Amino acid sequence: MAQSVSLLSRKCDLVYFIFFAIHLPIIFLIDAVPLLPSFLQFDVSHQLRSYYVATYHDKFMSGPAPLWFTTFIAMEVLYHAPLSLIPTDDPLVPVHLLVFGTQSFVTTSACLAEVWGWDDRTVAQKQNLTMLYAPYALLGALMALDMISRLRVSLLGKSKRE
Repeated sequence: MAQSVSLLSRKCDLVYFIFFAIHLPIIFLIDAVPLLPSFLQFDVSHQLRSYYVATYHDKFMSGPAPLWFTTFIAMEVLYHAPLSLIPTDDPLVPVHLLVFGTQSFVTTSACLAEVWGWDDRTVAQKQNLTMLYAPYALLGALMALDMISRLRVSLLGKSKRE
């Protein structure tokens, strides 16, 4: 049986692990609050959302969100949250992270495009939102490229042995 390599020595995987450890509470404490049943909505969530809206002027969070954005949040609840709990040594992790990375890049890019189309926000407000959203797009793109590379090596290595 092959000995597994420590997560601490796999720098990219460690970054992904830390990201998911941070992202999971954000999903349920901020992003998904309007989609959750009332018994799963906590005062701290409403306070965090109010602070976020007052600070960043994010229209996605301040009023009725566009249906496409609500769909993106539903994807966080239905796919991102369970994915955050998958053990790092699961052999399907690269496939899931490819899906996650691609989805995160595309959905976050769509949000950024919408933000920059808002006529009722200042350039400074749009820049502040970009500083929050852009790392998700960047991490998603890098993660997808990393997983394509890993899967390519894995799949090509197997086909050469066959």
